[in-house]
Amino acid sequence: MGPYGMYANPYSMFPPNPYMYPGMPFGYPGFPDLSPTSSAAAAAAAAAGPQRVTGVARPGSKGGGRGKGQQQQQQQQGPEVTKTKSRNKKNKGADASPESGTAAESEPPADTFFVFEEVLPKLAELATEEKGAKFLCAKVDGGDAEVKEKIHSAILPVAPQLASDVAGTQVVNKLLEVGTPDQRKALVVALLQDLVKNANDPHGCRVVQKMLEVASREALIQMAGALEKNVTCCIESMHGNHVIQKCVERMPPESVSFIIKAIEDKTVEMAAHMYGCRVVQRLLEHCAPAQLSVMLDHILDSIARLAQDPYGNYVVQHTLQHGRKEDKKKIINVIKGDIVNFAKSKCSSNVVDKCFEVATIGEHAQALEEERAALMRAILGEEGDPNPPLQQMTDDRFGSYIIQRVIDHSRGNELALLRQQLQDAKPQLQNSVKGKRILNKLGEGMSQAKADV
Repeated sequence: MGPYGMYANPYSMFPPNPYMYPGMPFGYPGFPDLSPTSSAAAAAAAAAGPQRVTGVARPGSKGGGRGKGQQQQQQQQGPEVTKTKSRNKKNKGADASPESGTAAESEPPADTFFVFEEVLPKLAELATEEKGAKFLCAKVDGGDAEVKEKIHSAILPVAPQLASDVAGTQVVNKLLEVGTPDQRKALVVALLQDLVKNANDPHGCRVVQKMLEVASREALIQMAGALEKNVTCCIESMHGNHVIQKCVERMPPESVSFIIKAIEDKTVEMAAHMYGCRVVQRLLEHCAPAQLSVMLDHILDSIARLAQDPYGNYVVQHTLQHGRKEDKKKIINVIKGDIVNFAKSKCSSNVVDKCFEVATIGEHAQALEEERAALMRAILGEEGDPNPPLQQMTDDRFGSYIIQRVIDHSRGNELALLRQQLQDAKPQLQNSVKGKRILNKLGEGMSQAKADV
């Protein structure tokens, strides 16, 4: 039996760790003395030659010595190399040295990935590879006109196919971005070939949007003609809707009539569509109301429905922002007729808020004074009403927010009446988080009113 019990692990005991058993001799009885001061240890060290000792824990530190098997493997493999970790992960290896064995390895510049003359015969194929696409983009960015022309000539015949390729789309985009006017023009003409297909592709749609940014007026008209037959499909597409939005933003107003016509045929359906609502909003932003009269009439006939729709409410808000005075008046009158229910609905509460905003500080605020006053009466209710609309909204998540927004847009006598009603309900308001927020907002509103005076 060994000196440390019958279950002792021989690998953890030979040679023993002097720091695990302080006060004991370095070796066991019968073994040579290998303590650092012994002659045997000195002879062994001289025979082994200079070595860098690692892995021995200092007193009080975590971790002990190595087992016998690990030490023998260490001796066979030679001196251990200590790795140094950089504290700054972003600059990992920045302070590496040959001694530490972690020489910094950074990726070479993209324009050195290949030798241009060697890959010249297969540039189109190279553009479909991630590394090759980076190389070609770097070369196009380099400013060498001759190299740029060679790349353009190789890419031009296959540009429609590369536009929808995960790597190739980068090269096509780069040529559209930094190419010469003639190169861009030729590329736009070539890309007209599969325009609709690329417009609905996750990669190709970005190329088509870039085309719309750089194309001439004549080319924009050609693109409009190519998209016209499939515009509804593009509007309802996850990717194609971005192309149609860009058409509205970049094309002359008279050139987007094909989009307006497609929307007019089913305005309410498009306004309540996840992607269609975006196109309707862009039309409201960039086209004259006279050009959108049919579309606006359809929206105004469905205010209540669209106001409570997750997507349609944004169209109603945009109509309040960009529509005609008569459009805004009609929307406000519809909202006023059922203001409590609209205010307590997640979607339509946004429309209620917008009504107060445009009637107070909007472009046509002065012309909407009468409608604004009617909105305030609808909120405050008739004098002597035991359960005014305002108090029906205080406990609701969205209704309480509308009350805070009404306080923001109130002034003079309106604010005084609002304050009176909320003070009457103060005991109830103090018992809820929503009520406390309303009271805090009321205090800010009164302070602001005094400051304005």
